[in-house]
Amino acid sequence: MSVIAIPKPLRVIICEEATDALITVINKVDIESKNELATKSDIASLESRLSDRITRGEGEIKLLRWMVGFVLAVTMTLILKAFFKV
Repeated sequence: MSVIAIPKPLRVIICEEATDALITVINKVDIESKNELATKSDIASLESRLSDRITRGEGEIKLLRWMVGFVLAVTMTLILKAFFKV
């Protein structure tokens, strides 16, 4: 925990009780902000989830490529069949 030193002129302007209350509030905020920081396990979990999503997205893109290729092949077949009667 860090040490907070209140300068004497400030302690004179605000009373000792207000200075103590201010230090207490600052310490609470410091502790709460440290509790909200991401840990190594949080980051590892996030990395794992992102990796899974990317892998799933790559699979979906591969499927879409095949679907577009099939639709183009059928379309070209119909166009060629219309122009060149066999």
